[in-house]
Amino acid sequence: MDVELSARTPTQIASEINLIKSRTDKIMLQSCVQIGRCLTEAKAMLPYGEWGKWLKEEVSYSQRTADHLMRIYREFRPKPASPGVSLPDSNPDSNLSFSQAVILLGIPAEEREEFLACHDVGNMSKRELQAAVQEKKQSTELVPVVKVTPKLRKIQPKTVQPTAETYTKSMKYDEQFALHRDNLISTYNELLKILVAQSRIDTARKEINRKKALEIATNMVATLQEYPPAIRTNLSVKTNNPE
Repeated sequence: MDVELSARTPTQIASEINLIKSRTDKIMLQSCVQIGRCLTEAKAMLPYGEWGKWLKEEVSYSQRTADHLMRIYREFRPKPASPGVSLPDSNPDSNLSFSQAVILLGIPAEEREEFLACHDVGNMSKRELQAAVQEKKQSTELVPVVKVTPKLRKIQPKTVQPTAETYTKSMKYDEQFALHRDNLISTYNELLKILVAQSRIDTARKEINRKKALEIATNMVATLQEYPPAIRTNLSVKTNNPE
């Protein structure tokens, strides 16, 4: 069948096609959210062991497909408003296409909102979004997280028992130490994240900052080898050993 030629350019036609695709993707995402809600509702009603049979006979879904749809429902359904708080004009997830939502499943839910705030996902291509998600995952994997395992403090017997006043002061210093220790570990982890991020855009500056951080850390370790330092005097000690 002949197609009537128009005055539009191929670029303009491509823009219209991509717009239609985007709208279709959003409709598909909304449909998947609704299907996931229905599946979640049905699963809660069915007796144990009947879920797989029901999926196969009633809706022709595998359990894997059903799990995927229910996860999309859990993570991309409209967010309910908190008591006394009105919903915003638009939900951030409502502007996502189905393809974008599936890619974003690769980011933990607790980190997704921050990712959406830092990236113009709506205007990113599928390939660009996949690359950004992969970079996010690699950045997380490259940063070693220092964890402090809580241990039960053992009270060692002392020859001189502390008074109530000194014990109270010691406990206060313990609390302050724990606070600053945790802050130090948190700052260290954030510093590593910054170095990883900077290494992707400016290797030279990253190396300068890494050396600065290493110098600071080295000096801290050297200081803590013995701290507070032992009191030293210039008194000479005589011995009876003959020369």
